[in-house]
Amino acid sequence: MPFDTALSGIRAASTNLSVTGSNIANASTNGFKVSRTEFGDVYANSVLGAGSNNIGAGVQVQDVSQSFAQGNVAFTENELDMAINGNGFFIVSRGGEQLYTRAGTFGLDDDGFITNNIGARLQGFEADTSGNVGGVIGDVQIQTANLAPRQTTDVESVLNLNSTNPVLQSVGRSFNTSGNAIGVAQAGLQTSTTTTLTGTTFGLPLANNFSPAPTGTPMSFEVQFSGSATGNNGSVDISLDTDDGVPATVNTFNDLRTLAGVINAQIFSPAPPQTPVDVVANAVDYGGGVYGLEFTALQEGENTQIQINSPSANAAQIGISPAPASVAGIAAVSNGYPQQSIDFVDGKGQSVTYTSLAGASAAQTASELNALQGVSATSNTNLTITGFNSSADNMTVSINGVQLTGDSLATLEAEINSLSNTILPGISATLDPTATSLSLQSVVGDDLRISIASTDGGDSLSIQGDPDAPAQVLQVPPVSAGNFDSTLNSVVVGGTINLVLAEDYVMQNETPPSVGLFQPISDTEFSDVVLNAFDPNDQSTYNSATSMSIYDSLGNSHVLTQYFVKEHYEPTDLTTAANHWSMYVQIDGQDVGDPNTALPSPQNTQPTTAKFDVYFREDGSLNTTLTEDMLISNWTPLDSNGMANGAMGPQNVLAGGTTVIPDPPVSSNFVVDLTGTTQFGSEFSVNDVDQNGFATGRLSGLSIDESGVIFARYTNGESQILAQVALADFTNQQGLQPVGNTMWAENFESGAPNVGTPRSAALGSLQAGALEESNVDLSEQLVNLIIAQRNFQASAKTIETADQVTQTIINLR
Repeated sequence: MPFDTALSGIRAASTNLSVTGSNIANASTNGFKVSRTEFGDVYANSVLGAGSNNIGAGVQVQDVSQSFAQGNVAFTENELDMAINGNGFFIVSRGGEQLYTRAGTFGLDDDGFITNNIGARLQGFEADTSGNVGGVIGDVQIQTANLAPRQTTDVESVLNLNSTNPVLQSVGRSFNTSGNAIGVAQAGLQTSTTTTLTGTTFGLPLANNFSPAPTGTPMSFEVQFSGSATGNNGSVDISLDTDDGVPATVNTFNDLRTLAGVINAQIFSPAPPQTPVDVVANAVDYGGGVYGLEFTALQEGENTQIQINSPSANAAQIGISPAPASVAGIAAVSNGYPQQSIDFVDGKGQSVTYTSLAGASAAQTASELNALQGVSATSNTNLTITGFNSSADNMTVSINGVQLTGDSLATLEAEINSLSNTILPGISATLDPTATSLSLQSVVGDDLRISIASTDGGDSLSIQGDPDAPAQVLQVPPVSAGNFDSTLNSVVVGGTINLVLAEDYVMQNETPPSVGLFQPISDTEFSDVVLNAFDPNDQSTYNSATSMSIYDSLGNSHVLTQYFVKEHYEPTDLTTAANHWSMYVQIDGQDVGDPNTALPSPQNTQPTTAKFDVYFREDGSLNTTLTEDMLISNWTPLDSNGMANGAMGPQNVLAGGTTVIPDPPVSSNFVVDLTGTTQFGSEFSVNDVDQNGFATGRLSGLSIDESGVIFARYTNGESQILAQVALADFTNQQGLQPVGNTMWAENFESGAPNVGTPRSAALGSLQAGALEESNVDLSEQLVNLIIAQRNFQASAKTIETADQVTQTIINLR
């Protein structure tokens, strides 16, 4: 009997040594839970029970229990290392078997699953693409490949629009000049000529000198000038002798020029009471020993007359006796616009008179009109060239003095357009489909001057300005033609002016009343026009604007810009409303409104301005009842060259586009939501903007919070909730079945697991980047080791003693 008792003690002590040795061995094992050997005494029982003085039969190991007390938390540099502060176990799956552990040494396998050191996969609750965590538990996988892009389907803007902003738009009146001279093709000389009187020619030296005659009478004559509208008319007496500086003999051309100088000195500084006249004398060398004197008017293009009167003495020697006839100057052709006046009257009745200059271009007149208060003006010029006739392709066409080389209307079109940014600024050409008509336009309203030149007589072309006025034909004189008018070598077409008058401004009193630029004015000549209408390129036409990035289906970034314009409110006008704004939307500077099917082709397929009505209540909050639904349904994503980039295109309203955007989306449509936007009396502000799209990206980092939410960061600037770590707890943790590798399995004694998320119910929180160390107290285990050793030795001593007693009994004889 003592032997059995001693053996049970040895077995118990050995088990205790094993448990203690295991504790010591796992002192550095993360998540390890210390074990304790629990003993119970053994008594032999009879059928009817044991007596009160029964001797014990030894000891037995009742249980090897584990202490699930919290171990120390040690911080690491691995974000996927996790420690549980409090109750709970990580749930892992190995080959379909669900196991539980406190060791949070996790990493990623080649498929992106979070696993422990033996490949068991961490379990958690997966999140959808919107970051909403579901209730289905499964393997937690981190997407390490490229994050697929997501196109924008929802834009949220929370803004404040300044209620004190002024209304920028107003209603004015538009007027187009269509006087009887507007756009009429005028024919005439390309370059002005000057009135000239040419005397008879002579040779040098002259036959006699300019000394006074024996009678004392020098050579003299009178220069008379008349017909000038801008110069000095009148008569001047000229007296020539050597006392006036005339050479005694005129032998050379220089002597003749000296003579002309003496004449000019008396023309410009005559003896009183005579006054100067606008004529100049010139000595001319015609070549071949032929010379002469010419008298020329100082002003070009005037139909004036120069006369030489009363020549005396030896005046015949210088070609002015008998008196020659002058040839009158001719003005160059102009646009035909006469001088005309017009009054502009503001709302207070104050009037300003503007006078347009005769022959001024529409561009010049428009520029002067723009300087007037309450008036803005633009101009343009149009003409059409037809009948291009160049028999041997030798005809050249000049436009505004620029000689072109094109030998057909088609080549002229290309050449003019190539020069529109250089020597023919603002001038463009368009050839009609039949290639028989070439339209020219000056977008700034400059005069268009056309002339031709050719070595082949009969070459010509036709210029049409105003369609209701006659065309003009330019023609190179035929060799045998005697009826060609040599003064018609150029055609000029003037431009049209569009005037816009500010609110309450009027035009009146055109003088003369029916010629030139301004036709007779009546109310039918005007049309209402919105002034300062919204223009995204003009900041003065909108009150506020904000931009943000959105994404197409390929993950390409685009700039969405929202413009806000305060609308006019007139209490007596039922078509207006208080606290009314308009929001305009552009993407990459392009309109994205649905096409207007009422327009002619191809305009009926092109995007229009995307405009939405926004209304606020009297307390400044957004009136969601009146405010329009804001669906962007005509956006075609473009690349940097303005071409479609291959991303998903639009589905406009007529094609079935609605504010309910399917998931996944089937078009580029998205909704703009202004919920939370206000209209207060403070500066415009952007309180919050958000959109749900993003570009493609790669995983750049992870973070795990105390509730086990796994938050991923990507190189595209996006962040996303991927999953939430699941924890399990048991009613009887001691009932768990150890399976090695610091893991336990559920069994009957532990009860079913209570699964939840960290910090829910009685579950603890997570600490990322940390590990729970073993809860083994090494010093305590070393003491236990000593105690177990002594127990073993003591039980062995019992055997030794029992053996001696037994041997003594055997030795009895």
